Amino acid sequence: MTRIAGAQLYTIRDYAKTPEGINESFRKVKEIGYTTVQASGLGPIPADELAAIARTHGLGIVITHMPYARFVDDLDGLIKEHHTLGCGIVGLGGLPPEFRNAEGYVTFAKKFSLIADELGKNGLKFSYHNHHFEFQKHGGKLGMETLVEQTNPETFMFTLDTYWVQAGGADPSSWLRRLKGRVDAIHLKDMTIIDEKQIMTEIMEGNLEWPDIFKASEEAGVKWYLVERDSGPTEAFDSLRISYENLKKVGFK
Repeated sequence: MTRIAGAQLYTIRDYAKTPEGINESFRKVKEIGYTTVQASGLGPIPADELAAIARTHGLGIVITHMPYARFVDDLDGLIKEHHTLGCGIVGLGGLPPEFRNAEGYVTFAKKFSLIADELGKNGLKFSYHNHHFEFQKHGGKLGMETLVEQTNPETFMFTLDTYWVQAGGADPSSWLRRLKGRVDAIHLKDMTIIDEKQIMTEIMEGNLEWPDIFKASEEAGVKWYLVERDSGPTEAFDSLRISYENLKKVGFK
């Protein structure tokens, strides 16, 4: 199976605040070699204009991150935008703070199960992106476990972030296998230590166990491998380039 490396555009968000910046950023991302992207952290731009820019540069938008309020206040608008983008996965970047407790996880899971089901009726999938706080226990149960157990596995998916799983004291490969069939997209993000501090770094430049992560990803049915680095000492486009070149060495396209 061919594994295709995509770019999580949150990585280069500082360069993509205007339509002109987005256009130039897409050009640079394609020049590196990426053919798929996640639309996240971009400045305001109409969906049809974003779709046109993506087509111009031969980039497929495979998943997004949208604000919580859009899901609860403008779901019809989200659906229309994703159809315009030709993007099948509607992502939420994280759990609002008010839900980060035992009752909150259950409430959120019930609320977004309904939203995910509605997206499913419209040919789309919902995908939840984890951080580290989902691996805190509330009443003896991980927040992540509640999200898995209390949601519809047919429509409520997970965008597993390798760095944040590791930062939460859990094993990315184990969670990929546990979520088999529910992870269409994964965030590839490495972790290293500099000056005794834990930081994000380029793929295969840090300490995560990538051979097993890639194996577990295939077993889980991952379709989209998205390179991301939130912050770090390397310039953002250089970071994407280093990760892409490292991934090519192990068979990614």
